[in-house]
Formats: sequence, structure tokens, C-alpha cells
Amino acid sequence: MSLLVPLLTACGGEEPSNENATCDVEPTISVYDASTEETLFHEKSVCLEDGATVLDALEATELDIESVGSGEMTYVTAIDGIQEKSAGQSSGWVYAFNGSPGDEGAGAKQVESTDIIQWRFEEDAISFFE
Repeated sequence: MSLLVPLLTACGGEEPSNENATCDVEPTISVYDASTEETLFHEKSVCLEDGATVLDALEATELDIESVGSGEMTYVTAIDGIQEKSAGQSSGWVYAFNGSPGDEGAGAKQVESTDIIQWRFEEDAISFFE
């Protein structure tokens, strides 16, 4: 018994803090470059706190993200090194929310566990919303 207690104590401090995190919401997210037909992040549920947004879900993918603005006014300019306007003047990052184009800024749109988010790099980002 005395050997078991030190062993458990030693292991307890080595666990990553988010390994046992409680997830309030677990939306499903993917990231796709439509210009090259490459999937950057395959569809997967991410662990988020209550009140999390589409932007929080993107950040949970651990891809490199560049943005301007903050909070509800955050605009994503690059994901994983793929910059807006890199495939033409109208190219950029957009997101689909449960199969429809996002209708709010990524930092404003709250998510639930049943939500499916797909971030997409489109050669003509404006036509994505039409």
C-alpha cells in the first residue's frame, strides 16, 4: 500500500490540465481549402466552455490563425498560412454553420454540441453567401 500512494502522487502532477476537462459544449468542426480541395482539419468534435463561439471552435483546432479585430468583431484573415486574397482579390475565409453560410461574425456566433461548423477558404468568398 505504501508503494501505491507515492506512485499515484507522482502521476497526478504529470497529467495535462485539459485532459480531464469538462466539456460544456462539443460542436463538430472541420477546415477545408476549397481552392485546392485540401482538408486542413478533418471533422472532429472539440471541447469548449458554455458560451463558446465559432471562433473559439476554430481556435480549438490548434491550427495557426491570423485575425484582426477582437471579440464579436474578429475577422479571420489566415488559417494554417493560407491568407485571404492569396487565390484572387475575392478569396478569403468563411464558415458554414449547420450547412448554411454564417450569419454573424465568428466571435459572436455561439455554438452548441449539436452544431456542425465548416471553415472554408473560397476563391470567391462573396459568392459563398449568395
